[in-house]
Amino acid sequence: MALVLPTLTAWTSSRLTAVLTAKTQADFTKAFDALFARNVNVVYNGKQLSRDQYQAQLLSQSSAAIEEQGASVSVQGQLDVPGDQGQLSGLVGLFYTSLVDSKFLVMGAPAESKVTSSFNAIIQATEPRPQSNPHIHGYFDPRRVVTVNQIATDQALHFTIPAASVKSGLPGVTENLALGSGLNQGPFGGRFGPGPVRLDPLETNPHPETFPGNGEFGAPPVVIPGETIGEDTDTKA
Repeated sequence: MALVLPTLTAWTSSRLTAVLTAKTQADFTKAFDALFARNVNVVYNGKQLSRDQYQAQLLSQSSAAIEEQGASVSVQGQLDVPGDQGQLSGLVGLFYTSLVDSKFLVMGAPAESKVTSSFNAIIQATEPRPQSNPHIHGYFDPRRVVTVNQIATDQALHFTIPAASVKSGLPGVTENLALGSGLNQGPFGGRFGPGPVRLDPLETNPHPETFPGNGEFGAPPVVIPGETIGEDTDTKA
């Protein structure tokens, strides 16, 4: 029975995803070697890179990096042009985004970065077929990327505080995060800033002043410490 290899786009997408989502550096190296030829020609953001330099670049964008803890890849566009050997060689173009969570926390939440990339590759059958081994099952795929031209941007995203990190039962804290931070928003709401300032009684005079007329003549005058009310003093006398 003839073995049907995955299409060029399916092969490239799955192996690139395996590179970026590898959990350990050993898994990353294995996935990288399964995608790129030993003498791969690399242009990254307009600069010529060696294979080792390109491997280090992709490692920094993967979940196998020392400071990262996880990554998710979404391929949003793909195109292939098979060569004269059918699916064994050809051109592949991918457009993908990758969200990478950092191990470092900001206010209790993991920092996150987003990589947006256009990945264009030339694929050829470069790997020699290994000797037959009855103890090894699976199919052999000789394809590797021999040339890659990639454009990528790395953007730090605003962190978000997960609901689990907000402890209920604390004064002034609610579990409803629909308004943003989970704190009481005050009578004017969070969009208009904090609520009115309430001064300590020592600053507002705990014993209110009393004035004649019980309010018939309007609001009482403002009391300024050191001044008198109701009498016109002549400083020249």
